[in-house]
Amino acid sequence: MAQHSPSLPSAARPHLQAASLPNAQGASGQAGWYGLIERLWSERDALVDDFLQRFSTVSYGSIDVPPEDVRQVAADTMEMFLFQLADRELPPKLRELPREVAARRAQQGVPIGAFLEAVRHDFRVLWKGLERVAGEDSAGLLVANMDRLLDTVEGYVTNIQQAFVEEEALLARDKQLYRQRLMARLFAGDTGPDGAAGIAQALGLATVRRFELLAVGPDASEAAQRSLLHDRRIHFYELDGTMVIFREWRQDTSWEARPPAFDAGYVGRIGELAEVPRAAATARTLLEHRRPGSGLATVGTTWRRVAGALLEESLPGYATSVTDALDHCTEHERQRLLDVARSYARTGSIKQTAQELYCHRNTVVNRLHSLKEEIGLDLTVPDQAALALVVLSGYGENG
Repeated sequence: MAQHSPSLPSAARPHLQAASLPNAQGASGQAGWYGLIERLWSERDALVDDFLQRFSTVSYGSIDVPPEDVRQVAADTMEMFLFQLADRELPPKLRELPREVAARRAQQGVPIGAFLEAVRHDFRVLWKGLERVAGEDSAGLLVANMDRLLDTVEGYVTNIQQAFVEEEALLARDKQLYRQRLMARLFAGDTGPDGAAGIAQALGLATVRRFELLAVGPDASEAAQRSLLHDRRIHFYELDGTMVIFREWRQDTSWEARPPAFDAGYVGRIGELAEVPRAAATARTLLEHRRPGSGLATVGTTWRRVAGALLEESLPGYATSVTDALDHCTEHERQRLLDVARSYARTGSIKQTAQELYCHRNTVVNRLHSLKEEIGLDLTVPDQAALALVVLSGYGENG
């Protein structure tokens, strides 16, 4: 640490002419106060040592701030306080000290609570230093100026705190912009020379082996953000009007095991980060073809609707020729045929279908036969059953 001169610099030493004194005290009182500050100025090294001793009890957690940094800040801070307590103009190097110190500590990742705890030791250090140089003869003068000392230190604390919060906000914004740029590269396939592994490393996902993903439409994006923003494991990306949300997949707490309270397309057990964009495309397709209000649209619950849309696109009118036959049935008969078709397709068992529909097994057989007569597809034949399920996907359902 640089050696300090034994007295205030000539340009900054308090000139005690009565004309320059504040009106709050008489000239003799003000001169006495300036004398205390003058004596304390010659003991700046002792102030710094006292601060460092107190600072040793403050924990910055895992953040390792270099000792020389702490010492230099302590020295600069004590000089700043002495200039202010002497009612002198700060030299250029000290004018931005609060903002510079706060910004550096925020950038270093120091917790704000621990940082402010360290800063508040300044008052104790200065008070003890003033008690030492004042002695018993000037105790009254010291007490009379306690408010001045408190206001000076608290003003510094306030400036420090505001600057720290502002710097944290800037860092968070920059970090978010950086993450979004990485996400854009990932979803655009522009992963650079290090590939998706490099992006995973930068996002802190290098050790994640499986992911799960949601695709959420504009109608549910606000609910999704309210529900999930608190989870630090989650990553968000806006993709052509759809919110893509992904995180590490964990079997017991997956979104499939514990579905969110909003509609979304879902893909689970994604092998690595490089597969996330393809999974997002799948989830968006599932979202597009979901039944509104159905919650989580998975491949298992939505594939028939997807296949039905593709069938209609490739063979226009084919599905209509099948469903037209059901349109000619009475509403009651049509519903009975659809119920037996969906139950049997799900269970593969006439007995279980009868139990689900609370009817005799012969009734199930008869209705399956009637369905075959109406639409020309036999659900007891797997190949025809698959086609029937695709053709009838969404038929007779709301949305």
